[in-house]
Amino acid sequence: MTKNSYTRSLEILRIDSSSRYADSVSRHLTDHLVARMLREYPDANFTTRDLAADLPLPTEAFVDGSLYSLQNPNPTMQAAVQLSNEMVSELLTADIVVLGMPIYNWTVPSTFKAYVDHVSRLGETFAYVDGVSQGLLRARSVYILFTSGGTGIGSEKDFATPYATYLWQTLGIQHVEIIDASGLLFNAEEKTRNAKIQIDQLLLPVFA
Repeated sequence: MTKNSYTRSLEILRIDSSSRYADSVSRHLTDHLVARMLREYPDANFTTRDLAADLPLPTEAFVDGSLYSLQNPNPTMQAAVQLSNEMVSELLTADIVVLGMPIYNWTVPSTFKAYVDHVSRLGETFAYVDGVSQGLLRARSVYILFTSGGTGIGSEKDFATPYATYLWQTLGIQHVEIIDASGLLFNAEEKTRNAKIQIDQLLLPVFA
């Protein structure tokens, strides 16, 4: 389905995972991509999820709530999964996901891992069919803006991009577009400028 044939407002979910704000390159580049998308899809609805803003780690109450609340709900379980339910709802509504992802210590930020634990919900975002995992998200494209100090995207030290790619494909998003802003310790201005060029040259398909 192309932009011209789209019959409803596009739902775009922006996720920021950087622990930094004013000096965050990933947030800066995500702003740049969002601005581009707004030019392409001026009627789109944007939802923003900031993972650095007090996202709790999964607790025992959360695990019990996510596994058993439908069978035997109680107030403690319901309270423990309330935020998780909100984030799952955002994902299920999204047509496109935009993710700012710094690489910390060769892998994804702990904020993003906590998010994964909150939204990877059996029967809601993925299911098993004949023993095979099947993603339940309707979004078909995710754009990940990877930044790093010295870890090169695709290098033997990069454990972030394989993990993030596998995650989104497992949840049903097959088109994973990676914008490379790695190696910012070495000529950060040039690396950031090149990432913006990547963003400006992106094809923005709509998969409904």
